[in-house]
Amino acid sequence: MTLFWSIILWGCMIWLVPVMYFMLKNECKPKKNIIVGVTLPYEAQQDEAVLALLERYKKEMKITCLASLAAVVPGLFISDVGIAMTALMLWTVAICLVFFIPYVRCNMALQKLKAERGWRRDAEDASQAVTDLKAAAAEMRWLSPWWFLPPFIISLIPLFFDRSIWGLWMFDAAMVPICYLCYRYLYRSRAEVVDENSQRTIALTQIRRYNWGKCWVVAAWATGFLNVGMWLTSEHIWLCMAVILVYGLAVSMAVIGIEFRVRRLQEKLTADSGRGYYVDEDDHWIWGMMYYNPNDTRLLVNARIGINSTFNMARRSGQVIMGLILAVLLACPLAGVWMIGMEHAPVELEVTETELVGSHYGGHWSVALADIAEAEIIEELPRLTRTMGTGLSTACTGQFSSGEWGRVTLCINPQAGPWLLVKDSNGKLFLFGASEEGAVEKIAASLTAAGAWPQGGRAIP
Repeated sequence: MTLFWSIILWGCMIWLVPVMYFMLKNECKPKKNIIVGVTLPYEAQQDEAVLALLERYKKEMKITCLASLAAVVPGLFISDVGIAMTALMLWTVAICLVFFIPYVRCNMALQKLKAERGWRRDAEDASQAVTDLKAAAAEMRWLSPWWFLPPFIISLIPLFFDRSIWGLWMFDAAMVPICYLCYRYLYRSRAEVVDENSQRTIALTQIRRYNWGKCWVVAAWATGFLNVGMWLTSEHIWLCMAVILVYGLAVSMAVIGIEFRVRRLQEKLTADSGRGYYVDEDDHWIWGMMYYNPNDTRLLVNARIGINSTFNMARRSGQVIMGLILAVLLACPLAGVWMIGMEHAPVELEVTETELVGSHYGGHWSVALADIAEAEIIEELPRLTRTMGTGLSTACTGQFSSGEWGRVTLCINPQAGPWLLVKDSNGKLFLFGASEEGAVEKIAASLTAAGAWPQGGRAIP
């Protein structure tokens, strides 16, 4: 793998570092009387001890950010795709964990200082206040499903022109109604109570509700146009990859921008809060991040800052879901290990009693002998563009396209020629190869000797 490809590979994930850095650094700014997950009264927000802890926290976050970026440099020079992928996944898992070490350290230190200074409020009083003030919030007005219908229709356009990969088009199209379901059912209709100021509660609640819907509408429309973009560029892998990259960046940047805007508004609207009564639910938030309340029957709850939602870890279902999420995160490096195996697995070609079969790393592509109409051995490969499948330097499998041949199904090692080109009775093209030297010629000779070609078919040279 060249340095260019390494930059592309790491560039797909490296943006997580500045996002996590600025997101967690933003926790230093008081929003709804909460700083780094700890609820503090107004006078504590300028306390020297609190400010010293925040300065230490910001310094540790900066060191973590720079160390995470520096760790990328050695990865740029890994030439093996599988090893590079494994390194990337290990790095991704690591930054998702190490960035929260300074956060937890600061949160625990602030909690200790809060107890020492007598700033702690009784959690039962806070919960009761939340219940009493629910009526202060404006009635929830949901966005109409019609907002999500146009992008769904747009996402179905490729199905009318290209049904060869209809499963991909349907999968992407299904993401649009899923966006609506997430918008409608992952939000918890709970008032954003900070203190006794009812107007503040209404404003904060409306801000969260509006921007929550805005995120899912953006995601739905972007997903609708993603399908069209992938269809229009399906014959040009680089353009198709660029479309996917632009889609991911556009949605991510839009959602992150909305998140920061909500945080700024929360900070502005609660700048003078905490002077008298204020809501303190810290006892229900482990390290300020994980919600744990056995007395709350809900599985989903709103995060205290921003627009996100989280799970109630006191519920068994919440524990199971979070466990699965953590398991998936920790299992990500296995994708790299799987890639290593794929990269080093041989491409094989064999003839059974009824089929010509190419195989690679558990995948199989075959043509019935009775359906072979034409076949020939080729010594040079034309320019091939991957549509769907594997495109490694040692193995190309799946659906490809060529200006000379059109669509063709591949199971080859592009470094080990010659290759066997086969056309079946339906006009479909297959290109087979093998990693073992001389294997293709042996297969061709055995097929010819066995009279496997139908009458009128082209004989193999």
